Amino acid sequence: MFLNSTKTMPPEKDEILPFEALTKGYVLLPKKLLEAHLNMRDSSFSYAEALLMTIVRVNYKEAIASIRGRDVPCYRGESVMSVNAWARIFHWSNGKTRVFFKKMERMGKITRTPVAYGISRLKVVDYDLWTCNTAKEMDERNTRTEELFRKFWEEYHDTTQTIRRDIGAARREWRRLSAKEKDLAGSQIYSYYMGLDDVRFCKRACNYLRDKSFLNEEID
Repeated sequence: MFLNSTKTMPPEKDEILPFEALTKGYVLLPKKLLEAHLNMRDSSFSYAEALLMTIVRVNYKEAIASIRGRDVPCYRGESVMSVNAWARIFHWSNGKTRVFFKKMERMGKITRTPVAYGISRLKVVDYDLWTCNTAKEMDERNTRTEELFRKFWEEYHDTTQTIRRDIGAARREWRRLSAKEKDLAGSQIYSYYMGLDDVRFCKRACNYLRDKSFLNEEID
């Protein structure tokens, strides 16, 4: 007879993620130095090492990734790679890599969004804290972001005369935009609206941002 055990096994030593480290101060290290050290490993990474490599491999500034000829924006704190590519970096199987990322997602340390061809956009949550920017600086940045969003929100609805709906969804889409895209989103509202064949089909603000309608060629 075979019995199914429901007992939860304690994590192995190399599967412990020391997230409390964010409360213990910082030592400033060049990303390339840390990456070079981790790349010297010829055996499987521990969870802690995989976490450090994840933080090292995401972008420190905005860039464009190319996926089979398609340009995909990749912002600060993000990386666009497949599970297989991450697995090779960690010297793990694809299965162990998926388990690791799912655990990090559950703990609120990363988010992942499918892009195309099995590739996902991985974003490190609170990347600025991991890179020594203080909570005060983050609060100031979030305040500036919210002020710009409110300005866009009011201008969009004043221009289009549409009902103010789904502000939460619009705010989430706004935060995903680069600084340049935010400028365009605000400056192109009037051109977008005047270019509509029928204003009854004017998009809600969240969809305007999500679809990046401010980049429409017809606007020019």
